[in-house]
Amino acid sequence: MNADAPISDAAAAAGPDPATPLQEGLARYLARDLPGAHAAFGLAHRRASRDPRAMSWYGLTLVVVERNLSLGALYCDEALRAAGPQPELLLNQARVQLSMGHRERAVRAIARGLELSPEDPALRAAQDAMGWRRRPVIPFLSRDNPLNAWLGKLRHLWQERARSPEPLSAATLGLPSAGAAPEA
Repeated sequence: MNADAPISDAAAAAGPDPATPLQEGLARYLARDLPGAHAAFGLAHRRASRDPRAMSWYGLTLVVVERNLSLGALYCDEALRAAGPQPELLLNQARVQLSMGHRERAVRAIARGLELSPEDPALRAAQDAMGWRRRPVIPFLSRDNPLNAWLGKLRHLWQERARSPEPLSAATLGLPSAGAAPEA
């Protein structure tokens, strides 16, 4: 889909129902058309400003597309307060926090989502992409202890051989690709 293409006529004529532009925004987001997704999520948010999903997705694209960190984070937090903890909203909050450089907050949001929905594929993909730190092999020694460091590397190599994960990109977490220039 083209980022300059207007929101579909069906979405414009849909009236107060935010589902159509929200679905269009999700389709554009999955197609990595972030400016188009931002426009669709903005329309969904304007039509139903209290809809937590529209608020959360619009907040995410505010951060990713417009680099409006404070308003985007505010919308994602407000969506969680309005709807309660839902995996989709927590994942969007984690994406926003990661975009802002708050890795620890992003990890907490994903962990909270996984408590609610342990088998959610999007949360699992985000967890794998972020790379969790495991407990030290010998817990009573510090992480910096050479024995713990060596055993940790050995454990990591062993576990990597046991599974072959799919490669994940920055777009999986809702971040623009490294080669993409910010839109003016």
